[in-house]
Amino acid sequence: MTLSQVSARLGALAAASVISATLLFGVPTQAQAASNGSYYKIELAQPAASKQELLRSVVVKCEGTACRAPMASTAAKNMCVSVARKLGSVSAFTAGDRVFTADEIAACNAGA
Repeated sequence: MTLSQVSARLGALAAASVISATLLFGVPTQAQAASNGSYYKIELAQPAASKQELLRSVVVKCEGTACRAPMASTAAKNMCVSVARKLGSVSAFTAGDRVFTADEIAACNAGA
């Protein structure tokens, strides 16, 4: 193997390492976004009785009528129903980029 071939292979290896590191550490993932407690955004009709509750294996934190929680390993509609059961009537519910419609919110509250 010649010196130019070794240099070319080392250059390719270095470039691949830089790209991998950028993708691994430089791009936030959905899991990272969910871990900050803001995947689910919930507005309750009345202030929550407690500041936090464990629902579907995640902690839901509330201040007044506004609640937040990281992503759970359940369907968003199931999380909404769980919130309505434990914390009270839901007036708005967002799961990531998905904003629940009035009919979906009504179904959450009816399931409680």
